[in-house]
Amino acid sequence: MTNLSMLTPIFYVFFSFSLLSHVSAVSISTPPYVAVDDITLNCGTSGNSTDQFNKRVWMGDIRSKFTPIEEGDHKSNASTPQLQDSSVNTVPYLTARLSYSQFMYYFHVTPGPKFVRFYFYPVSYSGFEGSQDFFTVKANSFTLLRNFSASIYIHANSFKEDKTLSKEFCINVKKDQILNLTFIPSPSTSRKFHAFINGIEIVSMPKNLYYGPEGPGVPYVGQNYHFSINYEMALEKVVRLNVGGGFISAVADTGMFREWSQQDDSSWLSGGVNPHVPSLTPRYTQISNYTAPDDIYRTAVSMGPNTTKNLHSNLTLKLPVDPGFYYLVRLHFCEIVFPITKPSQRVFQIIIDNKIAEEWADVILWTQRNETPVYKDYVVDIQNKPNLFIALLPRLSAYGIVDAILNGVEVFKLSDYDKNLAGPNSESVPSPQLAQQPASTASEFKTKKTIIIAIGSGAGFLVVLCCMFLWKLRKTKRYASYYPLSKFWCWPEPDKAKSTKTSSLPQELCRHFSAGESTAKF
Repeated sequence: MTNLSMLTPIFYVFFSFSLLSHVSAVSISTPPYVAVDDITLNCGTSGNSTDQFNKRVWMGDIRSKFTPIEEGDHKSNASTPQLQDSSVNTVPYLTARLSYSQFMYYFHVTPGPKFVRFYFYPVSYSGFEGSQDFFTVKANSFTLLRNFSASIYIHANSFKEDKTLSKEFCINVKKDQILNLTFIPSPSTSRKFHAFINGIEIVSMPKNLYYGPEGPGVPYVGQNYHFSINYEMALEKVVRLNVGGGFISAVADTGMFREWSQQDDSSWLSGGVNPHVPSLTPRYTQISNYTAPDDIYRTAVSMGPNTTKNLHSNLTLKLPVDPGFYYLVRLHFCEIVFPITKPSQRVFQIIIDNKIAEEWADVILWTQRNETPVYKDYVVDIQNKPNLFIALLPRLSAYGIVDAILNGVEVFKLSDYDKNLAGPNSESVPSPQLAQQPASTASEFKTKKTIIIAIGSGAGFLVVLCCMFLWKLRKTKRYASYYPLSKFWCWPEPDKAKSTKTSSLPQELCRHFSAGESTAKF
């Protein structure tokens, strides 16, 4: 048997220098999937308009079959931003439908699962202050957003100077059912909150793309059974990431107009390699060719040739999420590095939410040959935690290779038993009730709060003194958990970390690199 551990550094260096010199060209003339329903609605305007970036035609909602339905004499407004920004795409962002009352859109579509995408440009419009957008959005029986503010969301979650926001959901429409989208301003006794929307997109998807009404279901991480993602559920996209590659636009997708984000800061690959095979023609023998664009499988991230370092290292992705929900995690794989062509050459462990999702991940074993895409789905329950962690830990293979590989990541929030996808109000989306208090009530509350704090501080000081006294009398042990505060890819130093099954990955052992996939795109 050839000792490939001696060849590993050589092929990594050759691979990096030879393949990274190529330029990738994205071109899809005939998509693998053609959507039955493909609706693009440019709200607040009439006639047809063309998106200057993707060159798609959008229909206006004024005097069209998609004109919104309103309550009684309450009329919504069609408006344009008070201040025009040349950096923002004209379509669908520079016209909007706004109202201080509820309004609804009805869409007659074919039965089956659909992508429903909302586009927001939260600025001031005539008669509507940009900071007063608080509203709920429902799709049939599902609550997609609650007390949502697009302006505050962008301010709290953007890693760049993003000015627009899109939200994507997956919803199944039953036979003889109409897709009803309802926009409801949040109630207030002292302020007038409004609902608004700039653009709506509805696109059909294959029945088995993310839903699985039949079959064994999806492995439930940390449990001994599978989880069914059926048509009675709705999904919200958290992230769709082209790992190691560039941004993939909607028109470069496989016919469903999904956008795939990229890593903004490539410096996180320092010390490793970014395999890139622009001429690769993926062999779709394990999954459908519409699952993801070819470019997802032409690029990847792996750990590099340093065997000693890799044994004590990992690749970890951190994603902010709403606690109290189940999440679908889809990981895309394709072995594109020569000479990884046989099972057991590259094996690694997959850890999700600090639980083992895959003990021995082996892409070639799953696909039987290289250049063959495959994905693995997992469901995880996130409770009382603000983040989801996905980690790949390499194992020493029989061939002397210590490495892990990843090509793409998709994460979706799953609706709960009440058909709700709206997360709890947080600092990014404060509850409107806080803004409803009259001035006198708020002042009175502030005075009472000051008195309570003063009393509490005195009592707290006495408690601290007692605790210090008791501490002197007893021995203590320290317990710690790993949930770092910022969003990084982690690459621990070899002399400070060890791979374990529990996979606790302390932040102080990590070399930090920016994970710039914008959550404003999530």
